[in-house]
Amino acid sequence: MRLSKARKACVTAMMKDTIFEAASSLLAQHGAGGVTMNRVASRVGVAIGSLYNYFQDKNELIAFCYARLIEPCFAAIQEAADSDLPAEQKLVTILRVTLEHSVKHKGLIRLLAGIDQNSEVRKNLRPRMLKILTTIFEKGIQDGTFRRHDPTHTARIYLGCLMELIELQAGGASDEEVHKFGETLLDAIVNGFSIQAGKDEQ
Repeated sequence: MRLSKARKACVTAMMKDTIFEAASSLLAQHGAGGVTMNRVASRVGVAIGSLYNYFQDKNELIAFCYARLIEPCFAAIQEAADSDLPAEQKLVTILRVTLEHSVKHKGLIRLLAGIDQNSEVRKNLRPRMLKILTTIFEKGIQDGTFRRHDPTHTARIYLGCLMELIELQAGGASDEEVHKFGETLLDAIVNGFSIQAGKDEQ
């Protein structure tokens, strides 16, 4: 029985991977409006009824694609947060991970951004990111790297900046513009949040 469940889970995972690749290809070719369950089923090579065994409708399928784009980035961010890097360097690493991810997947990000069904994915991601960032700022304050401030509010500010970076990509900004935004944010991390900047102002 356990083996049967394991095999079923493996088949489901493999099938969802195949569906994701097919849906991603269709998104790039036709845009979100041109992705239909019939087209995805045809691209995968299964009957439309089989596709509904994995996703109840197009909204769920699009949300799944969005999550598949976001989760690898979040995993890399979590890895940076859990590392032994100083707090300031963790924030720099998180920015670089987000920047690299947004540039690599800019085509699909532009197609998927703004689709209403993605809001649930974003709602679930936001508290997880805020927790990570708040912890980093708290640690930086404890270590004396950052000036004393409310880490929860600073986490919100930083997350807002990261989301703006994604929105720039979604809005069709050039890679140069996105990188400039990242450099500006990086400078703010190093010089704006640094305790040394606070000393210089005194």
